[in-house]
Amino acid sequence: MKFFLTKSYKLFWVLIPLVFMYGLFNKEHSLMVNIHATYFVINHLDFAGLIVIFFGLFGLAYWLMDIFNKKLISWMTAYHVFISIFGLLILLVFYDEVENLEIDYAFKQTLILLMLITAGVTVAVQLLFPINLIVSFLRKKKH
Repeated sequence: MKFFLTKSYKLFWVLIPLVFMYGLFNKEHSLMVNIHATYFVINHLDFAGLIVIFFGLFGLAYWLMDIFNKKLISWMTAYHVFISIFGLLILLVFYDEVENLEIDYAFKQTLILLMLITAGVTVAVQLLFPINLIVSFLRKKKH
């Protein structure tokens, strides 16, 4: 666990080719998000590319913090890393599957609501990332 907190950039960088390959193999699929009367259609390859960009930026920032010997706040790093990875991967892999399930309407709506909550939590936890970086840069030295 400590390795993932101190070298979290490696975890992001290992996932980049895997997410990109998933997007390449599922490029004919798309996500459809309905917000009131507006449908947003996002290709899996485009969404995977967006995740790859975010993972690359996160990995770069965590790597730079390691190079400059800045100590990050461990609980913020843990929440950010795990929720970012699992939240984005859950949305990438399972959202389309939930949309295409042939199940009870109420249960399907519950699953879609869980996906939206997952998306909301994943977006909200991204605020921890700049806060963690700013606080770490304002600190004097690595302990």
